[in-house]
Amino acid sequence: MKQETQEQTLTEKAVTAMKDAVRGVVEDHRRRKRPLSTWENGKVVYRDPVSGQTVREDSVPYGKG
Repeated sequence: MKQETQEQTLTEKAVTAMKDAVRGVVEDHRRRKRPLSTWENGKVVYRDPVSGQTVREDSVPYGKG
């Protein structure tokens, strides 16, 4: 039987690479027990990588200056 393999488009490759990179960062933070920084509703939010709970929020003026 001949297997058909479809080659990924450049966009699909980029999305796959980004997902792999994020997975690696989350795993690294989990291993080091360091919070993950995200941007939500105009604030920097630090989350525990294991539980996902918010550890801290910082308001940062964005685009002003």
